[in-house]
Amino acid sequence: MHQKAGKSHRLTRRGDISRLFHDGRSVHDRLLRIVALANDLPHARLAVGVSKRHGGAVRRNRVKRLCREAFRLSRDRVPVGWDYMLIPKVGRELTLAGLRASIVALARRVAAARPPGGKR
Repeated sequence: MHQKAGKSHRLTRRGDISRLFHDGRSVHDRLLRIVALANDLPHARLAVGVSKRHGGAVRRNRVKRLCREAFRLSRDRVPVGWDYMLIPKVGRELTLAGLRASIVALARRVAAARPPGGKR
């Protein structure tokens, strides 16, 4: 099944990301922290934040690509109508399978805690 993630599935505007951090709900596990906020769209949008503590630009870009791919492959199992910011934890072994499992579990946990439409 082809699941291309286009620009409409990315969270890029500074205002949207600021609102996500200000009004969103945060959950975490051993690999990731997810900040999520309900949106009025029929699909989920994603942003990935990787700190410089992960290493140089090459390492950070690899972590971002891995997170985006894990989200793309898990998109059919993630609740829609939410904006998600993935923040991978430093010093953890990040694998595609591990990230996929974390993304699904955390996204479902945050969606169960606050139903969509709880947006300000």
